[in-house]
Amino acid sequence: MNPRIEPPPRDNLKRAIFAIHSWTLQAGDVAIHEAGHIVAGRALGMPCNDARVSPDGASGRAGVLSPVGDNGITNPPPPDEVARVYLQAACLIWPGLGTAEAALNYAVMLVAGRQAELIAAGHRLSGELRMHDPDHQQCRAILAASDQRLAMTWAQRQARHLLTTAWTEVEAIANTLREQGRWINSTQWER
Repeated sequence: MNPRIEPPPRDNLKRAIFAIHSWTLQAGDVAIHEAGHIVAGRALGMPCNDARVSPDGASGRAGVLSPVGDNGITNPPPPDEVARVYLQAACLIWPGLGTAEAALNYAVMLVAGRQAELIAAGHRLSGELRMHDPDHQQCRAILAASDQRLAMTWAQRQARHLLTTAWTEVEAIANTLREQGRWINSTQWER
């Protein structure tokens, strides 16, 4: 499947409030979800080390910023702790980039997993997807910490743009995760 490439969002969408759609997702494809995080993270210049999917395919984890390693898949830390750590790491990943822009980059990477699932299912949302999963809670915490509470729609649209332009890579990583349960980045991260 080659989805239509979606254009990047206009900058003025960062603060726009769109209609809220009620949405129920069926059990998603964890491999596509984790591949979405990896592809978006790489596109944004983040170190993406590896990804894992549990043997039953019910859970997974993308090693963005730090490797998943052999410790397996663990529960994520609290959203406020994630926001603090991500914002502290921003100066190492993107020297010279402001806190607000770095927070948007993190937000895009975090929402990319669910957006990849929607793309794979053939769904296109015109408004913000509101979810209470760990990725969206962490994303909201990061945006709140950088005083950008209304930027979620922009982050979701940017994630869709990045993913649709690199959909072949998303599918390749997802296939590796389905077949092997683990994907390891073979390229060296460069700032």
